[in-house]
Amino acid sequence: MKKTLIAALMMAAPYFAFTQVTKLTVEEVDNGGNVKGRTYRVYAEMTNVKDQIYVIFGDSSHKLEVKSTKPFYQCAYGGPLSRDSNRKQANENALLRFDSWITIGATDNYDNNVQMLNLDLSAFETKGAAIEIPKDGAWFCVPTDKQAYCGDDKKILLMQLTTEGKIDGVLNIMGKTAAGDMYEKYAMKFSAGDKK
Repeated sequence: MKKTLIAALMMAAPYFAFTQVTKLTVEEVDNGGNVKGRTYRVYAEMTNVKDQIYVIFGDSSHKLEVKSTKPFYQCAYGGPLSRDSNRKQANENALLRFDSWITIGATDNYDNNVQMLNLDLSAFETKGAAIEIPKDGAWFCVPTDKQAYCGDDKKILLMQLTTEGKIDGVLNIMGKTAAGDMYEKYAMKFSAGDKK
């Protein structure tokens, strides 16, 4: 089912005409010194309220990479996806609250259907290594999921990253406009932190 969904979306990609993602922005989250390094959230800024993102992907023509000069912080109680973070536990445990993870729109396990396809995040989770999709992989939700839509702030959360290093990333994004037109955007870049 997952493979069928992503394959259908990818095959439709050449017919997409334009994009609603204007840029990627990074906001620092005050982690209060509870974990080493600085915590950042990466957002896609959209054009209209109710624009959507439902796939973040890499393929043989468009690599995806998120790397840091120092390891990404990982909490033993979390996981590589935001849905691996239990809301109650995160509220009670700052180590989990500032864990590094990827997502589409949701920050914890509540109403969160984000999934992965052909994406190995074991090194990211166990060693704080880079997230890389050199070909044919993605994290995604389905277009009917509430988390795929942006709200009045016209932003959609894509990841939270904690590190002592300098972050550089490049993402490829697929979604739908508020009017129902499909789009995709390649090689969207962001950076955060100071060079060490």
